[in-house]
Amino acid sequence: MELYCAVCTYRQVIEIGQQEEWKGFPSVLTYGMENYASALPFLFVPPYQEPLVSRQKIDDRIRADLIRTYHAHIDEIEDGWVPHQYDVFQCPTCQQISTRFWCALFLRSSIIEPIHRCEQDNSVLVRLSLDEITKTSCPNCAEQTLHIR
Repeated sequence: MELYCAVCTYRQVIEIGQQEEWKGFPSVLTYGMENYASALPFLFVPPYQEPLVSRQKIDDRIRADLIRTYHAHIDEIEDGWVPHQYDVFQCPTCQQISTRFWCALFLRSSIIEPIHRCEQDNSVLVRLSLDEITKTSCPNCAEQTLHIR
């Protein structure tokens, strides 16, 4: 999908949903099911290799925390099912919009979700729905004229 402004030249490709090559969680955070099932190291992804969900969508610290939490609470997660997909996030300070990996670990005492931060000012990014995107101001011109195609 493309996000664009009707007033200025702002354009950005955004991704929402799951990718076809993704299988299950947490193997999607590593190199895929084959390596995950063979018990190769999954908390560390060497910098010269790119996991299925790229480092642009989730950093390695969050990746390792999610996998570690999943395994520590696997008996609490019903059938081991974890919703996961790409979603759109926005920085509340600089207004930049980006695609990031989202998931939710539903535990008895809490819900664990990745907390993404802005690279520019370290603000916690806010997850946006499709409806919210079109009501959001353009990061370039600050007009409320964003559209999706």
